[in-house]
Amino acid sequence: MTMSAQEAVTADADSPAGKRRRRAILKIAAITLPAATAAFLLAWALVYGYNNISLMNNETFAQSLETAIENGRGWVQQHQDEILNKKNVALIRMLQDANKMHSEPAYEQIVKAFLSRSLRPACWKSLLDPNRPVSQWLLNQTIEHEYIDNKWILYSLAPEKANVTAEQIGLFDADRWQARQLTHQLWALIHLRQRHGENKKLDELIVHLCDRLRSSLRFDVAVVDIYIQKVAFVLMAALPQKVNRRWIERIITNQQPDGGWNDKWLVFTSQRRPGFSLHQPPSDQHATVQALWLLYQVRYRYAKEFGLGG
Repeated sequence: MTMSAQEAVTADADSPAGKRRRRAILKIAAITLPAATAAFLLAWALVYGYNNISLMNNETFAQSLETAIENGRGWVQQHQDEILNKKNVALIRMLQDANKMHSEPAYEQIVKAFLSRSLRPACWKSLLDPNRPVSQWLLNQTIEHEYIDNKWILYSLAPEKANVTAEQIGLFDADRWQARQLTHQLWALIHLRQRHGENKKLDELIVHLCDRLRSSLRFDVAVVDIYIQKVAFVLMAALPQKVNRRWIERIITNQQPDGGWNDKWLVFTSQRRPGFSLHQPPSDQHATVQALWLLYQVRYRYAKEFGLGG
């Protein structure tokens, strides 16, 4: 009787030679799998440590911070027209806050120039001038046609005039939003608190969102625009204790030779889409203004918390 192919394979596996091969394979697996696991865990630990363990003493950190601020200030001074022409009111708000912490004529000039120019819809100017009247009709027309992130900040400017509630637009959802929508949610809630006062529910939600951002930053190795934004907004929430100084060190180190910042780290961008190119994009105003504002908060608002003295 002719042996079937399956029977032949079984017989070969049960033969002394087959058993020896099987033992050899198991022995190799017993050695390589633990070794591969150990190598992975070691690599993970090194990456985690690199992103979370401070590498600068207080003196070096202070010097690096001062240099980064000076170079960043120079970038903004050279790109004032570009910043104004972009009409990104959030960036102007950051420069306004930086100027409040430490007077800088260039920042004040940018804010004044922005407020003096025509802007449609005009209700956005209320982000910079809380005393500016907000048209209820215009506010609601704008909220209706804006995407969700902008609905949040517009609502925070005058919730009593909005035709929607915070619940309807998901502003108070604690765990729903991710990535940049999460930071934009925090941005709106902070302004809501600044404009309309603290309350326990709002404070607890802000702390919860900052905890979520802190958890993600611990494992977020790519220093790109969203990395900068996460740190900057947690500081804006008045929770510097939730910011690791190493994250600030890495942002400083990632400053470009021209004094600005961009949205690329190695092959990564904020979209986490690897760009396998040797081309380094130029500094841009979005990453630069955010990073500079972040450094102002560290230097002038939370100096003691980051080992800078009084």
